[in-house]
Amino acid sequence: MAEDVVNGQISRTDVVKCSACGADMIFDVESGKLKCPYCGTSDDVEANAFENERDFNSFDESLISKEEGTVTYRCPNCHAETVMREFGASAKCPFCGATNIIALEDMPGLKPDAILPFKVTKDEASARSKKWVRGKLFAPSSLKKIFAPDKMEPVYQPAFSFDSDTVSRYDGRLGEDYTVTVGTGKNRRTETRTRWYYVHGNHLKNFTNLVIEASPHLDQKQMDKIGPFDIFNSVEYNKEFLAGFMAERHDISVNDGFAVAKNKMDAEIRSEIIAQYNADRVDYLNVDTKHTRTAFKNMLLPVYCCTFKFKSKVYNYFVNGRTGRVNGKTPLSPWKVGIAVVIGIALLFGIYKILTGN
Repeated sequence: MAEDVVNGQISRTDVVKCSACGADMIFDVESGKLKCPYCGTSDDVEANAFENERDFNSFDESLISKEEGTVTYRCPNCHAETVMREFGASAKCPFCGATNIIALEDMPGLKPDAILPFKVTKDEASARSKKWVRGKLFAPSSLKKIFAPDKMEPVYQPAFSFDSDTVSRYDGRLGEDYTVTVGTGKNRRTETRTRWYYVHGNHLKNFTNLVIEASPHLDQKQMDKIGPFDIFNSVEYNKEFLAGFMAERHDISVNDGFAVAKNKMDAEIRSEIIAQYNADRVDYLNVDTKHTRTAFKNMLLPVYCCTFKFKSKVYNYFVNGRTGRVNGKTPLSPWKVGIAVVIGIALLFGIYKILTGN
């Protein structure tokens, strides 16, 4: 059942009940439909392609009120704040598993514009996790034999997706390395020198669907490592996709999110400018970037928050709920690391011997 809109306001929508047996329905990842966990009855979920982004420059976040039909919980153990539909999952923390989470009073928050529904099932995510562990070169062999996820919670993670057209004026001093042979006899050697030159010009770049995480439990580096997400397949937010799931509350503002996005854009622009000159060194590079037609959408992205235990220590990792891409931490085998270090030292020594002729 979609949200009702009256006089431009979103009104509360009731729990979606099974038409056959009256039980609460949940969103089934495999079929992409609402499904009754008791009798198997299924219903389609309205999924309209998302098209209407918000204009960043005219947006006033202070006017946002809390979306109705949700309950916010805080975990007293790890302090995570998660949002559940009133027909959501059981009340437990998806990050540490605590069941004594506390319901909070209504909190203001930006209602999602778009959502990427889960596409990878728990079974698929588990299989991907096992393959990921087997592929970790320095992970203990005993872990690879016994690995099994202890916890695999599907949680919609908050994020902002930014679009922006940029024009950058730049000037700087770049360098190109070259080698020369100097000296004679035993003093003959090769030296690296730098040929410096000045540059200036304009650089145009259009950014589309730059994802900035807004979760207190998934940082930008982790989000990038399990990405990319197929943002172009996002659909208009429909809370029926959250039936049986949790969504974490975002902990940064849109302005803070754009500040992170600008830093990522600036780094990419600088990299492209340097690359077009094939520069080996940068003395200085001044870049002044102007943004136009900047837009954003507040999104929910599907992520499995997972843990496993090895030798009494808990390790966290994440699985992209659209592609199955996995990233996180695993324990290291000391003897495997030691062997790699010895081999590395031996290779460096061999290269040194070849270069010096000793």
